[in-house]
Amino acid sequence: MVMTGRIYVPSAVEEGGAVVAMGCFSTQETAMNVLRSFLKKSHQVPLERASVASWEIDVVGDDAVTMLSEFECRTCPVCHRTTFWLDVERFKATCYGSACGAWIAESDIEAGVIDCGWPPTQFSEQVETIDDAMRSLRRIAARAESAGLSALDSTFQFEP
Repeated sequence: MVMTGRIYVPSAVEEGGAVVAMGCFSTQETAMNVLRSFLKKSHQVPLERASVASWEIDVVGDDAVTMLSEFECRTCPVCHRTTFWLDVERFKATCYGSACGAWIAESDIEAGVIDCGWPPTQFSEQVETIDDAMRSLRRIAARAESAGLSALDSTFQFEP
């Protein structure tokens, strides 16, 4: 039986350089779902980056692999955990922590506009720069904290 086609491989890299392989999947959607589930726990393991690659079966060399998505890990401006992942290719960032869900993305409607938000509080805003978006998310978190709340409180539980 000759097998041809493509497989999708999600993986992550720990701070020390060790690669965490998560398997091989027949669809990109499944590979992304596996990676997202793993990223929800990224505050438990010190990770630097993650990716989903597409591998062509029975192809030798560099032509066999295509990097589909690459992510870098950052500290979330709202919940302060290392669950905030930036998509390196197209600017999007999402906190995969289940108690947060903060996000930043380039607007699909207006060029040069950055959208950001924190779903548990229904906060969203449009700003001009990535730095402004990070400041905006820090401000909403500070308001919650000044009210005696935390992004990790059960009051703000959020499941994307």
